[in-house]
Amino acid sequence: MKPPSLQHLLLALAFALSCGLAQAVPEALMADDISPLRSMGEQMEAWVQRGEDVPEQVLAEIASQGPAPAGVPEAVWQRALQRTRGLVAARSGLEAEVRAAVAALQLLNSDGRNAQIQADQALVQALLQDLLGHAEMGAQQARSADVYYTQACGVRLPPADCEHRAWWRALRLMWLRAEAQGALVEAQGLTQRAQALAARADDALLQAWTLSGQAVISQALGDADAARRIMVQADRIARRSDSALALVRVRYNEARLALMQGDDRGGLRTMQEALALAKPLNSPRLDSQVLASLSDLLRRAGRAREALAAVERAYPVMKRHNELRGQPTLLHNGGLARLQLGQVAQGRSDLEDALAMWSDTGAKAAMESALREDSDALAALGDTHAALELYHREQALRADINKGNREAALAQQRERYRSEAEKRELDLLGRENALRASRLQTQALLERVWLLAAALLLLVAGVAVLLLKRARDANQQLRRSEALLKVQSERDPLTGLANRRHFREVLATLESDGGFRGALLLLDIDHFKRVNDDFGHQAGDTVLIEIAHRLGSSVRLNDLVCRWGGEEFLVYAPGLRDEGLTALARRMLHAVGDQPVRLEDGRDLTVTTSLGYACFPLPQHEVNLDWDRAVNLVDMALYTAKSMGRDRAVGLQATLAEDGDALVAMERDFEMARLSGEVQLRVDPRITAPVAAAGSGT
Repeated sequence: MKPPSLQHLLLALAFALSCGLAQAVPEALMADDISPLRSMGEQMEAWVQRGEDVPEQVLAEIASQGPAPAGVPEAVWQRALQRTRGLVAARSGLEAEVRAAVAALQLLNSDGRNAQIQADQALVQALLQDLLGHAEMGAQQARSADVYYTQACGVRLPPADCEHRAWWRALRLMWLRAEAQGALVEAQGLTQRAQALAARADDALLQAWTLSGQAVISQALGDADAARRIMVQADRIARRSDSALALVRVRYNEARLALMQGDDRGGLRTMQEALALAKPLNSPRLDSQVLASLSDLLRRAGRAREALAAVERAYPVMKRHNELRGQPTLLHNGGLARLQLGQVAQGRSDLEDALAMWSDTGAKAAMESALREDSDALAALGDTHAALELYHREQALRADINKGNREAALAQQRERYRSEAEKRELDLLGRENALRASRLQTQALLERVWLLAAALLLLVAGVAVLLLKRARDANQQLRRSEALLKVQSERDPLTGLANRRHFREVLATLESDGGFRGALLLLDIDHFKRVNDDFGHQAGDTVLIEIAHRLGSSVRLNDLVCRWGGEEFLVYAPGLRDEGLTALARRMLHAVGDQPVRLEDGRDLTVTTSLGYACFPLPQHEVNLDWDRAVNLVDMALYTAKSMGRDRAVGLQATLAEDGDALVAMERDFEMARLSGEVQLRVDPRITAPVAAAGSGT
């Protein structure tokens, strides 16, 4: 991702300044002008909302309008009519109507100097291009609209006829595009601008809608606390408003957030609530958007037939309105549901069609998530070759997305450091000026002996201020050092992963009276001592750093990876079991062993790992045990993997132990327990794909 240009930084600064100026304007100065224009804006917005479902009917109503209402200038009225006409037509792909509306707006801007009209033209064309699947072209037009709206409404006291909803739509289109590409840092910045605009206009619907979307992006960036806090704020605003649509939008994003946090059941319940709230609005198009996500949650809950029914209900609506953003989601969810129902051929065809549509529109984030789900689904069907091919595609796409986010974060960091450096330079200049003034004052005091006492008092006061300032600076530095020390105490300095101490603290907080719950995976790099002996400890460090990176890229967002000690890594995966846990173990084996590690001297070193894993409490009797005992059992599974030849995963599936004492006895002689059938294991050696197949998969 490219760093923000100087033009965009200036526009953002102008927007912030304009927000402050608008809030400082006395309401009495604008009250006489705002009321008719506000009524006009609400009428136009109502047409836009109805146009989502009955565009031809709304366009006919717009065409039948006469002169401007009282209190509204005729030019402003005509511009609003043509903008609304264009928005309604663009959202249903009516290209002829869009061209006519853009041409009518152009006639209203005969001298080409009206930035608001230029913004409206760009926004209408942006919505049309986005709907037709030309996502990049739509994003470019949205950026142009943003520039023009900033010029017209953001750099000075905005005119009373500046329509904030149109500007917000341009910002939303930009943030959805960035989110679809996986550019989460950019998307977060755009939601913050959109929220500032909605707050400035005191628009509760747009505030709640934007905040709920911002919460989803914060969760995707790994800030779960911020995501929860922002979603609570969005819910509070939606409940205070009289907008049913605000509640639908918040519940929709709240369900997405629950799904990202691993709460599939809560997500399904909330999405069903969103669908119920949408029903009185009588908007099939809104229903279809909610059904697209509901179908995914139903499928995850094992209700494949209901999921497929939701897809078949929503797909014709989106097809009728040329809604290309939601169609691949429905195809993908329907394809996975068909696989669960045994309709393998049709299901795989639907999955490929969905991936092709996402690829055409550049929706990298959605495609990366879909590839991961498709790989797991095909692995469950036994098609290991196809699953592995999709896994490699997903890994390459994830690396591309992560690279873009890292570059954006670095750009933000560089900008922050630049601002801090400028501030330090200004502070230094201020201190130098103060010092010069002090010297001049001292010289004057020396020339006038009779002011000696006053000079001494001034000097004492200056010293006291300086000492207080130094004490304050020292306290601030101490707080920063304490915060840095806390982070360092929780991270392994070599790999950047959580260290053993932090991992123990996290697992200890998860224990309850019922014992430890969750999946553990323990990995040990095979023959690591040979790496240090044959290639040197620097090469060993390179291997550890690379393996840590690969493991981090293999797990889910809410999984915790730590360096357990030496060449051992421990993973905690909440809510993962059965085939999902086995698939994660396989991904880790392949992530470590499929590609050699490139050493600093250019040599390639093949590295493999042995892995033990289990989900607790263990079937069959589900004996409660603490996390220390759980780690010991997984360690025994790891030892078994080593004894079987390494480069494989051994999963502890079930045990006949009925209580804690029986488990202790099994731990004392794990090998005998395995041979006697007291413990059931699943052994998965890493299978290297043939060279030709691997080449075609990447």
